[in-house]
Amino acid sequence: MGDRVGLRLGWGWIVGVGLLCLWIAGAGPALWAYDAPPQRAARLSYLRGSVSVDHMDNSGNEPAQVNMPLVQGLLLTTGDDGQAEIEFEDGSLVRMTPNSSLSLDNLSVDGSGNFQTQIGLMRGLIYAELRAASKYTYRLYAGGDAVSPVENATVRIDLDETPAKIAVLAGRAHVERASAEENGGYRTDVRVGETLAADVTDFNRYFLTPQIVPDSWDDWNEERDQASADQAANRTEARDNFAGDQGYGWSDLDANGNWYDVPGQGTVWQPAVAADPGFDPYGFGNWVWSPGAGYVWASGYGWGWTPYRCGNWSYWGGFGWGWMPGVNCGFGGWGFGGPVYVINIIRPPFGYHPHPFPPHGPGNSHPIVPVHPGRIASAPVQVAQGPRTIDGHMVEPLRPIGNAYTSRGGSVVGASLMRDFPVDGASHQPVMGTTAITSGTVQGAMPARSAFDGRSDAYRSNRGSASAPAAPGQPGRPGVPPGSVAHPSPGQVDQNRPVPGAFQPAPRSMPPPAPRPVYSPSPPPSRPSYTPAPHPAPSAPASAPRPR
Repeated sequence: MGDRVGLRLGWGWIVGVGLLCLWIAGAGPALWAYDAPPQRAARLSYLRGSVSVDHMDNSGNEPAQVNMPLVQGLLLTTGDDGQAEIEFEDGSLVRMTPNSSLSLDNLSVDGSGNFQTQIGLMRGLIYAELRAASKYTYRLYAGGDAVSPVENATVRIDLDETPAKIAVLAGRAHVERASAEENGGYRTDVRVGETLAADVTDFNRYFLTPQIVPDSWDDWNEERDQASADQAANRTEARDNFAGDQGYGWSDLDANGNWYDVPGQGTVWQPAVAADPGFDPYGFGNWVWSPGAGYVWASGYGWGWTPYRCGNWSYWGGFGWGWMPGVNCGFGGWGFGGPVYVINIIRPPFGYHPHPFPPHGPGNSHPIVPVHPGRIASAPVQVAQGPRTIDGHMVEPLRPIGNAYTSRGGSVVGASLMRDFPVDGASHQPVMGTTAITSGTVQGAMPARSAFDGRSDAYRSNRGSASAPAAPGQPGRPGVPPGSVAHPSPGQVDQNRPVPGAFQPAPRSMPPPAPRPVYSPSPPPSRPSYTPAPHPAPSAPASAPRPR
């Protein structure tokens, strides 16, 4: 692994002891990326149709690219046919349906290493699957309401019109609204099978419905969760020593290649597409601009996130390309931190030259630079089975330790949190968050019960029933489904279901949410219904064309 390799790339030399690293011309003193301050980045983990990104730095909109890093201050918008999935470090995610707009208002880490995430839904319909753990805090703002998980939760939020309809499909979520009035606004927990909507005539009150009205996009969300459940079944032990606080993307490796434990070398992962002799880890994707980091690599392969944020690639004769994780794969890894270009290759094949880097354009001109965007082979590549020879050692692939997910009542909603997750640095055990099964951190627990499990008690509400007397003037109010029950501000006692002690209202009014960018989009067209394609395209290409 200690081979010295020199590569001449037009305007820079790369010396291959450690990472191959090319610095922006004129950027000042050389800076190793892993010495830069950590910068959080969410991952655009799924993309279909028209999706655009606005960096909010006067550079305008640009087409989104799969595996591009999404940093604080970005606005992501889906078009008439657009679908997108944003994944965060702990495996929590947000799925966007067509004609939706979402802002990443705060992606930060405090002095104790706790992750703070604030997201703003500007319009549209989204599904948020959020992990409830002490180290990861989520607040999702929608139409004046702030939503956060109490236990691992899947929440559908519809903001096609005011008020936002907040439906809990799995787990339990906390919803609150601030008010300038003394003891105004409200705060309450919403349980699985319930829907909450604010009273638009009096924002100190809300309506709670002990049922969820189905939406045509629920099937799409469950299909995405089913794909996640299938990936979770391929889990190996490889991530346990490396994932740390950044658990996202590891399931893609288990599902799209093989791991090998090589004596004297360490753990090596090889993607299935490396069976193609023309495979190049930097041969298919896009160079995209990321504020604060410059141009970064967004691989066109669906698995192409983790292997480009940490660790390194090498080439072995008779085996091909492989990726080795490193200690920098947990929190604080060099990925996308600092003003540098990074190609993490330490031993390439003889004569290898990475594809040219994008030019460092003046001002705000940062066009996306595609690499081999041509036709991709559609035939799936079979993962190699059996022992392989790596650096003179015959090694067997690591066997999966994951269990197939068995849905309870016919639903896998919430299964995505079982796919990607952080790993405790001391015990090397998964950090799954708080579930409905038990409180605290659990290992290998099933997702919280889903509202679609088909159980009769999934629609039971301790706050009242659909037959309870409604507040005066309730019928006909906008956005409130029949059978809703009005509930008062925190100053009045709810005898049926008292608020848990952790969320007792303060004696004074709640502080307003943290300031967020305010956008005023034009009214969106009506959202299309979800119609699955008869033969959906794979989320990742099977192989890239040979370099020309």
